[in-house]
Amino acid sequence: MIVIPFIYFLCVFAYIWSKHKTWNMDLAATTLLIIISFFAIIIDVKDLYDDYGINECNITLPTLFLFCFQWTMVLIPLHLICRIPLNKHFPVKEKMLYVFFIVMTLSSFFMIIAKLPDIIEALVMDMADVRGEHYKDLAAGGDDGTNYFLLLPSILISTPFPTLALFFWFYMKAFMKCPFFLRAGILTASIVQAIIAIIMAGRAAMIYWAFDFFLLYSYFYPYLSKGLKRTITITVSIIGGMTGFLFLSITFARFDGMAVGRDPFDSLYGYAGQHINNFCTMIEKGGDAPATFDRIFPLLSKLTGHSYDMVDHYDAITSHLSNNIIVNVFDTFGGELYLDLGWFGLFFFLLLLLAGALYVKNYWEKMTFERVFILVIAIAFFTRGLFAWPFTGHYTTMAIALVISCCYLFKYAFKI
Repeated sequence: MIVIPFIYFLCVFAYIWSKHKTWNMDLAATTLLIIISFFAIIIDVKDLYDDYGINECNITLPTLFLFCFQWTMVLIPLHLICRIPLNKHFPVKEKMLYVFFIVMTLSSFFMIIAKLPDIIEALVMDMADVRGEHYKDLAAGGDDGTNYFLLLPSILISTPFPTLALFFWFYMKAFMKCPFFLRAGILTASIVQAIIAIIMAGRAAMIYWAFDFFLLYSYFYPYLSKGLKRTITITVSIIGGMTGFLFLSITFARFDGMAVGRDPFDSLYGYAGQHINNFCTMIEKGGDAPATFDRIFPLLSKLTGHSYDMVDHYDAITSHLSNNIIVNVFDTFGGELYLDLGWFGLFFFLLLLLAGALYVKNYWEKMTFERVFILVIAIAFFTRGLFAWPFTGHYTTMAIALVISCCYLFKYAFKI
């Protein structure tokens, strides 16, 4: 049964290609789903269940169909959006756009400088120790307090702003003549989450950036010259080489085969393919989890006086489940929605995706500038939703609100 998603997404890829015969973001997104489905087969062949963050095998035919269905609902709006022609010269006030670029760039550098001592410490420590200290602090409920001077920078490096920065980097490369320092600054703003993730020896932020890059490169692919494609390939090879080395270093530090009897490469297979089984596990075994909006709308809990902590949230879910399943794993956005809001929450959200797709199909005839911000949210949702609920955290909630506000700010642009 585990081959069903792999075959299904191969068929989706073939259908899109036969219909358009051009590479674009929808094919790139489908490719990522094919890769995840392939590694799910590797997990099954090597019987890696119940290890490396993978639950015991809970794969059933209905849950596999539901997995394919939820991602089809995500792919449809992405497919419709990326096939709308992109205007090369948006009717937007250029000075205001440059101010926006500069603010994003400065925010990223402020955050890097603020976290620099922790980053340096993390680089000289053993990666396993970094991870251990991070989770020790989380378990102890440690909080470094609120720095109000970093409030705006913290929002501007939160999802989906790194994706937005990467979009603008591609747009500047393709259509604008901008100073090098501005392009370099925007590229830094896109990867700042991955840089800060070094503090906790985290791998996810690197993967998010790589997936964002792959999707946005595919989106801009028809508009890039051969020379630009060559330059971008060199740039991403350098960054990818450095982050890939760090990714492997973290992985081998966590799963040293000689120290704990585990194969680090098996952990990579588990990291890349656990999503399907863990999604099936949540649907099969997570029905007794308490209903809560805290993870889905974290700012709401803060405004209503409820404290929200991710570790406490997972502990609360586990305490309500009679079976011994791991809930703090990659179970995709659908698994998280089901755990928190049940069938109603999951299918209501899928209906929202369908409604969004219908709106795009009926009303989006061209990609105007303000719609770019909606596109960026959709891309960020896809790349992060492959792993878990993508918009967790108060800063992320405020970042989404700010990005949506930018739709109207640039739609009704004024002189500055």
